[in-house]
Amino acid sequence: DVSGLVESKGIIYFWTDKNLKSRELEINIRKELGAEQQLLKPHEIHDLEPHIKKIYHGGVLYPSARHARNPRKILLKLFDLFLKRGGHFEKQNVETINFSSDNKPIIKTNLNSYTFDKAVIACGAFSKKLTDQVNEKIPLDTERGYHVHFKGHDHLLSRPVIYLNKAFGITPMEQGLRVVGTVEFGGLDNPATKKRITNLVNNAKHLLPELSEHCDEWLGFRPTLPDFLPVMGPSKNHKNLFYSFGHHHLGWTLGAISGKIISGMVAEDSTNLNLEPYSSLRFS
Repeated sequence: DVSGLVESKGIIYFWTDKNLKSRELEINIRKELGAEQQLLKPHEIHDLEPHIKKIYHGGVLYPSARHARNPRKILLKLFDLFLKRGGHFEKQNVETINFSSDNKPIIKTNLNSYTFDKAVIACGAFSKKLTDQVNEKIPLDTERGYHVHFKGHDHLLSRPVIYLNKAFGITPMEQGLRVVGTVEFGGLDNPATKKRITNLVNNAKHLLPELSEHCDEWLGFRPTLPDFLPVMGPSKNHKNLFYSFGHHHLGWTLGAISGKIISGMVAEDSTNLNLEPYSSLRFS
């Protein structure tokens, strides 16, 4: 039960362009795909979100969109359900992957060594450190995204808003307002770029003048591949090793269906889905 943790208030994309022509392509594509959308005039944006500074000339409301008020609480509920249904969890650091004579994965961690009938690598942006060990060169990189948190200001917005011209968004959450944005190809090990945090803070305060100082900031790693598709399916070299990673900006959105698909693969269930586009073989 995640009632109270997910809200169905839609999402607003808005822009400062005076001419709608620059936005027609994306609007038309979404229309062709059947997305429910409502073009907004400036006064309609103000009616929906009166605390936003009136710098916009137009926008789109996607009324069917939902957002999580507290992603951590939702994940903990799912985790508890996993345990109640017989799942087992071990928190260990995987160091190496090898294979037995009959091709079973041997996973060595910082605490122990395990032999499994089958295993799945689903480590997000960190998956490449393991796929490299099994001689599969998958061009996985990271789109680093920055987050800034303003505690106790969630009353300033009723729903998530995306400021397209500045490429950032703000979401009202239990903990306050979360400001997220930017894409940075900086790998896993480089330090955060302070200028990007500063830009997010300044842009957020420009958009919502009532904001005070932010209380938290952090950097996240979106697992990214050149064709913007995830990798899902068996390793090309080891039939008992499976992959599920590379979901770019949509890990939260696609996690559930990906888990269902990959568990079906491991169990050798029949499917009518064409999963070839997601195979690691496309990088051979």
